[in-house]
Amino acid sequence: MLGPSHLWNSNGGPAGATVASRLAKTPKAPSVLLLEAGGPNADIEHRTLADRRLERHQLRLLDVWLQRADFDEWARLVEDDAFNYENARCRYDKIENYDLNIDGSNQRYAKPSAKGHGTAGPVPVQFAPVWEDGAHDILDAAGECGIGMNADLNSEDLLGMGMCPSTAHTGTRATAASAFLQDVPFNLTIITDAPATKILFEGKKAVGVEAGGKNYTVTKEIIISAGAIETPKLLLLSGVGPNADLATHGIPLVHDLSGVGRNLQDHVVLGMAVQQRPGVVGPSIMNGDSALLAAAREQFRKDKTGALVNTNAGILMGWQHLARETVPTYEIMAACPPSTALADPQHTYLTVVVALMVPQSCGTVTLASANPVDPPLCDPRFLSDPFDRANMVAAVRRAMRLYTHPSLAKDLEAPLTLPKSDGDADIWAYVQQHAGSEWHMSSTAKMGRKGDEMACVDSAFRVMGVQGLRVVDMSVAPFVPNCHTVAVAYQIGEAAAERLVSGYGLEG
Repeated sequence: MLGPSHLWNSNGGPAGATVASRLAKTPKAPSVLLLEAGGPNADIEHRTLADRRLERHQLRLLDVWLQRADFDEWARLVEDDAFNYENARCRYDKIENYDLNIDGSNQRYAKPSAKGHGTAGPVPVQFAPVWEDGAHDILDAAGECGIGMNADLNSEDLLGMGMCPSTAHTGTRATAASAFLQDVPFNLTIITDAPATKILFEGKKAVGVEAGGKNYTVTKEIIISAGAIETPKLLLLSGVGPNADLATHGIPLVHDLSGVGRNLQDHVVLGMAVQQRPGVVGPSIMNGDSALLAAAREQFRKDKTGALVNTNAGILMGWQHLARETVPTYEIMAACPPSTALADPQHTYLTVVVALMVPQSCGTVTLASANPVDPPLCDPRFLSDPFDRANMVAAVRRAMRLYTHPSLAKDLEAPLTLPKSDGDADIWAYVQQHAGSEWHMSSTAKMGRKGDEMACVDSAFRVMGVQGLRVVDMSVAPFVPNCHTVAVAYQIGEAAAERLVSGYGLEG
């Protein structure tokens, strides 16, 4: 039986919350400790779907999976069929509570298969109850200009543009905590405001965690779920990583693991926006009307309907490919707010965003110092590979077709941010000025088979070269997923829970 302090998780995100909940709710009921770096978040208004004044990656959780080819490639790379598409599909059935009800006017554009989605899991998945003005026109234009349409983005085929569902229900975003940590069993202890600063070792066995100024000891194992930036930082601070990096900061070596902090992958994202004619889109709470916003908040408090539920609650997105038809290489998104300070809230804009998939460029996460308070140094080396540069130029050129499609062009007035032309030089100049991160950082403690010098964990999530320590978050992905990563993070947590439950015989 697992010990009185089995699990440590520094973030309580999708992967960590999933594995903590699954372990604690097994018949053997082991004692599980979850250490959360942040504080409690009980305010329901923090989980409305409408945009707030936050970094873009905090606004909504889009539910899009990897497709068959990607899961099967994961399984091949780690030599473990537990990660192939068929097994991943079974996990999503356990995770999802997919609302298959689609409003009649939207059924042409959204047709999720009842056979392909789970409907009894803890994570709600729902299409926006009211689609925003112009969504149908954009999808029609996508179908006619070569981008294509896709009525179920969470099928085996991601190609084409469709409406993306969100991990939400009745206007409220689901979080890892709301999905997995609402009904906390007696044997799961959650401590907030406890950021971890060091894993404690006896020899090469992990025996405890230093967090929030206190030490917590375990009798079985520690699980790190801090994410693709903080996980390698914590491993390095604890003496697990490339020896040369540790020596630079005077950190005693526990185990020389060369892949820690290497192989950083992310999706490069870039937005374009063109101002629309007045009246094309109706009044919005995003346009600075305080009375409209106050009324929307009152409506949400009353019955969780209204503008706070519908505004920016759905994004149109679609994947495209350059070579293999089963492997998307870039994503095109629309019906989202312009992510630039140049936007005038009194106007509306047709915003189109592209994101680079299958990046060949890899970066690093390293320590700035041995002080755990100091943030790590992150060098993503975006677009350093020639393939990525060519892929990004092709993505922008394809996305610009939406602006020239007659059904949309007639309602456009003036560019806000847009390449000067669709020529290679003008597009590349625009990319250099406007590209940034989609906050999908992955692969900095990647999973791999024996003999892979960059591998940090095995297919059971165990950190190589030490005992009693696992990593369960996006840092273990062998490559950055060709999708939005929240669904994959839940999948990672579910897969890790399966390994632990089986390994410790927790089902009885």
